[in-house]
Amino acid sequence: MKDMDHRDVIGGALVAAAGLFFALYSRRYGFGSAERMGPGYFPTVLGWVLVALGALIALPALRRGAGAPLRLQWGNFAWVIGSILLFAATLQSLGLVAATFLASFMASLADREITWRGRVFVAIGVTVVTVLIFSVGLNMMLPLVWWNR
Repeated sequence: MKDMDHRDVIGGALVAAAGLFFALYSRRYGFGSAERMGPGYFPTVLGWVLVALGALIALPALRRGAGAPLRLQWGNFAWVIGSILLFAATLQSLGLVAATFLASFMASLADREITWRGRVFVAIGVTVVTVLIFSVGLNMMLPLVWWNR
């Protein structure tokens, strides 16, 4: 057990556990089909993808040598969790564009090496991709801006 990369084993296991939770919990909703997706389709597929990615992270780490010691960064954790809560709290009131921009910007505060200009570009990029996927590609009925609810 000493010769494994504990950081990637724990990280991969957490990703896989989160994916398994979402995949199993979403069974409560109708799955639908690829042509006509039900409310459980996306979380189920995404959950199983996370399980696979978690395994791809954790399994090779079982044989890899130990890396740097594991150190929890609670500040970064708080920024990321806070950004998710901010998104949930502002989606209906501000719309998809502003909520995504604010949440992405807040999550980028966890990375101390990125510049303020870089944070803005990341937030803009994530916002554009989010609008393209959910509003244009999936045609979800989400308010884009606060004045058009």
